[in-house]
Formats: sequence, C-alpha cells, structure tokens
Amino acid sequence: MADGINLRLRRRDMNVFRTIDEDGRRPIVHVAGRHPVALCPSCERPSATTNGTGWRDVIDVVRTVVVTLSICVRRFVCEFEDCAQATFDERFEGIGRGGASERALAFFADLQRGRATRRVAIDLGVPQHYLRLAVGRRRCVAHERTRGRLGRHLGIDECSVRKNFVYATVFSDPERGVVIDLAPGRDASAVMFFAHLYTHAERAQVRVVTIDCHAPYRMAVRALFPNALVVADAFHLHRRVGYALTEVRRESWNRWRARSTRLGKVFKQVRFGLARAREKVQADTTRRGARERVLIYDATNLDPVLGVAYELKEAFRAAMAIGKTGDVECFEAALDLFVALCVGSRIPAFVILAKTFQGWRQEIINYAVSGGASNGFAEALNHLVKNQKRQAHGYRTWEGFRGQMLWTFGEVIDPDTGEIVPLRSLPRGEGARWIQPQFA
Repeated sequence: MADGINLRLRRRDMNVFRTIDEDGRRPIVHVAGRHPVALCPSCERPSATTNGTGWRDVIDVVRTVVVTLSICVRRFVCEFEDCAQATFDERFEGIGRGGASERALAFFADLQRGRATRRVAIDLGVPQHYLRLAVGRRRCVAHERTRGRLGRHLGIDECSVRKNFVYATVFSDPERGVVIDLAPGRDASAVMFFAHLYTHAERAQVRVVTIDCHAPYRMAVRALFPNALVVADAFHLHRRVGYALTEVRRESWNRWRARSTRLGKVFKQVRFGLARAREKVQADTTRRGARERVLIYDATNLDPVLGVAYELKEAFRAAMAIGKTGDVECFEAALDLFVALCVGSRIPAFVILAKTFQGWRQEIINYAVSGGASNGFAEALNHLVKNQKRQAHGYRTWEGFRGQMLWTFGEVIDPDTGEIVPLRSLPRGEGARWIQPQFA
C-alpha cells in the first residue's frame, strides 16, 4: 500500500497473495485458504476433494483501515457416502454469510456510538445497512447479557432537564446503585415508556416500587408492575409534614411581629430548631443546642398552635420509626392515630395533610410491609444529576442528556468476561473499553 501499512491479516487459515490500492477507493486484499482439507458442516468430518472455486467480497478491518477482502472460496465434496450433504463451501472463522466480518461489525458499532449512522457510513465508505446491522447485533448481545436486570427494587423519581421547563423521570435500582433508564416527562406515559422495554415476566419480578406522592406514577405502576408493592417515599412524607409545620410557624411569625418586633424574631430564629429531631436538640451540648432549646420553649409557649404543630411533627417521626422496624399492625395504629390528631387539631395545614395521608394510606403502610424501603438513592441521584448538568452547562437535546446520565451513572459490561458492574466502581479511565448495554 501507498501508506506502507502492513496488511498481514490475523486469519491463521488465510494467505494474502495480492493487494490493490487505488486512490480514493477502499483497498482490496485477495486472500485464499491455505489448508488442504475442510470440515463438513453436516457430519464434521474432514474432506480434501474440491469441486471448483468462487469469489466473495467481504468488508473487513485491519487495525483501523477498512478494506475489502476478495476471498477465493473453494467448494469441497464430502467423501463420506452416509453424509446427507454432498458438497459444501469453505468457511472461515469470523466471516459469516453477510458482507462484513464480525471484526468489522464490532469496529463499526464502536465508531457509531453517539454519532449519526449516515455520517459514519460516509466517513468509512461503507453502506449504511452494515452499521445498522452492527448496532443491532451489539444490542442483541447486550440484551441477552442483561436479561432480567430489572431488579427486585425499582426507584422512580423526577429530575429537571431545564429548571421549570423540561423534566425527566429517572428509573434506578437502589440495590445495585445504578440508573436503569430515563424517560421524558413526569407523568404516567413516562412509566409506560420504560415498562414497555421489558416483558411481562421481567416486570413481574419487581417486588417494591418506591415513588413520591405523585398520583400518575401510582396509577401506572399499579397497571404495569402487577406484583410490586407501591411504597410512598419516607423522605417526601417527612417533607410534607415539615412544610405543614413551616406554614404554621410563618403564620405565627406574621401575627406576632405585628405586635412586637422582638417577639417576632423568636419565630423566625426558631425555624432551624423546629426542623431538627427533638432528641438531637436535647442531646446537643453545644451553644447551638442550648440556644435552640430556649427558642423552641419560648415559641411554643408564646403560640400554643405552633406548640401543637410541633408535637404533631414529633408524633409522625415516632410513627415512621415504628414503620421502619416492620411492625405493620403497630404502624397502622400509629398512622391512624396521627391522622386523627391532625384532624382534631383543626389546624388548616395539618387537616389538608391528613386528607393526603388518607388518600395514600395503603402506600404509606407498605413502607412497613417492605421493611422500610425508601427512595433515598433516587434523591441522591438528583444531586449527582445537578452536578453533571453544571459541568456541562446544561444540555440542548434530550438524547444528549439521557446519554450522559446513563453513561455516568449506569452499568457497563466487560467485553472479555461478561461481568456487569456500575461504571462508577471502575478506576478512572478504565470504563472506555467496557460495553454499556444502553448504547451497545
């Protein structure tokens, strides 16, 4: 060749006897088999009798150069009369019936990852259908290796692609610590889009699905995951109780600062102490702990309504602690008592909260049935996704956002051993040679 590239193929059963290199065209390498015998594909016995030859053109790759193999294929005659196949063509390892070798298809699949098929085909000078075939084969292999990778626990949560404009639903596996996939939107159609990627048998393996109190998610999960317990996430439940307490505190702050500026400051400064757990405030021996104890005492005594709201918050914390132990009967009784106390307090924020908890009663009880399953990992992913967006200064397309999140927080397959591990567990720089199922 003009570039001086060594075209010695790594085919032990081939001999190169001529190379044609025309300017602007793909190099043509003429090869032929060197072994005098071949195995019959039917009886798997050797034969040395030939009955003519033919030529086949196959696209192959030598290092990083795309070439055309012009193969001289011999026709062998099976020498055994009991064999049902009289003649057969000479076959070579890694070269099938198609127009591209397995090595070339793997090379095309790696180059096509994340790029347009038409542009890659033009750059390589090969038909587009070879690239589609290469990607399809890689996807089939990855699908077989990852069949059933939908684990026992599925976490569903939304994240923002662009704040207040575009949202996405993230599907994660807390037990493996990876992102399974992402879907556009934050409604039932996003869950349907994800679920239809799996068979009914694969979806039936899911036993626990944790979500926030979002009705479209609950409706879709009930329909598409028949054996799964829908669990209301504990973090979102605590946050709803915290929002109700904050609303009561703000009303007290506005009411008391109209009377006295000095007393109004108490209800503003106590906001951090009210959010902390009571036992943590009492066990805090620092100056901060002493100050928060004084502020909580003053605020709850000045405004009895705020005192009742604070006790309701602590009662809910005690009920959730029971649920985390897995005692379903005691948790049901504690939850019903908390709802009754909220309604009896006649505090508008907690009355609304009680109605919400009544509508999600079974999903909240499932928190104890599942042994304390939560969406903590999914919430941690939201923080990691935000950090990734800041590094990229945002994403203009959905494909770019989904691809980056899956590549950063997804799973990869070792092409040599088939081992499947989270990408984040690999040393920096080692993930480039691994295969990711979503892009295979």
